[in-house]
Amino acid sequence: MPVAAQPGATFILDNGAYTIKAGYATAGAPSLIPNCLARSRDRRVYIGDEFLTQCKDFSGVVFRRPFEKGHLTNWESEKVIWDRVLLSSEVGFNVDPEETALIATEPVLQLPVCSSNMDQIVFEEYGFSTYYRCTTSALVHENETGLLFGGSGRSDTSLIIDSGYSATAIVPIVENTVYHPAVRRLNVGGKLLRNFLKETISFRHYNMMDEAFIINQIKDQSCFVTASFAKDLETCKRLKAARNPLALDYVLPRATASGIRQGHIRDMTLPPDPDDQILTLGNERFSVPELLFNPSDIGIRQAGLPEAIMQSISAVPDPDVRGLLLGNVIFVGGNTKFSGFRERISSELQALVPDDITLRLGFPEDPVTYGWQGGTQLGQQKSRLRSRQVTRKEYMEHGPNICMRKFGKKTVDVLEYNT
Repeated sequence: MPVAAQPGATFILDNGAYTIKAGYATAGAPSLIPNCLARSRDRRVYIGDEFLTQCKDFSGVVFRRPFEKGHLTNWESEKVIWDRVLLSSEVGFNVDPEETALIATEPVLQLPVCSSNMDQIVFEEYGFSTYYRCTTSALVHENETGLLFGGSGRSDTSLIIDSGYSATAIVPIVENTVYHPAVRRLNVGGKLLRNFLKETISFRHYNMMDEAFIINQIKDQSCFVTASFAKDLETCKRLKAARNPLALDYVLPRATASGIRQGHIRDMTLPPDPDDQILTLGNERFSVPELLFNPSDIGIRQAGLPEAIMQSISAVPDPDVRGLLLGNVIFVGGNTKFSGFRERISSELQALVPDDITLRLGFPEDPVTYGWQGGTQLGQQKSRLRSRQVTRKEYMEHGPNICMRKFGKKTVDVLEYNT
């Protein structure tokens, strides 16, 4: 739905590798736009939101995404998507860059050349009046995070775990500043989980190697995090699908007289439709999300999420700061929406935390848009935002280096935290 331009306003663009969360700071909720160019079987190309609103058959769709291994590398594609999101008066926000302040996010551990490219696009291609570049984790920290723990206000120290499409980032924020020596990245994200499920289904059931979007729907609707992987695996080995309480039937999409019927979980109380193509899922449902906790299952030589979190905490030298971080752990990103994730991560983290430290975990109601919501909090605090922004005048006078100086890595000496 088109949005009227708001001159002088702040626009937040949480530029996720899978989904862009976009909107003015005054809006209550962002628009969710697929960050991709999609080509259907009839060779029509859909840009961003067009894919969900105009494409009728998701089978065999080929995607071109601007992100590669968690880095924004393809600006040719990204700018086409941004043009539609920012400038289109038909479906976008009809932004007037010269009269608008921009808050835009980049991935954690982004390559400097990719960050510099982004700065140049913002000022030289679009001409935004002011601009602040940061990570989604930094925007998450801007929320009134105390509400997640039954209190109020915002702590100046928090540990953000952002598990998204490309990877899972663990970001400690100390005195409102990212403490970079303790940042950790786990190379398990939604894309890897989807691909693992795609290969498993293609090997065991049907060849679905070209059905990335449908597989992603199956993953989101069917998978869960198990409390006991060994126990549930034994259940699936011992019982046939008909008697296995963990198994379910997924009805694949198919063409009907009225159009394409989307895939869905079959109601087991009703007899199956003979025209349906049914995919029976057993241990695939929990073995895919298990990679978040045990990536070594498929040969990834990294610690699981609970151990990686503790490695990040251990990299902070001050024990008092470690306690503060463990008392303000916030989980965001699409992978945290799996059923059972909250209970599993709580149990395994608690087992690793010293007895004298209180562990508090925060799970926002909508972990996908929580970073964008933090951007609205920051956008409405003009004085705080002004101290972080770069103006177009400053950029034209000093060049790209001013962005690298102002937005670049900043650390605090946590040894001096209490002084």
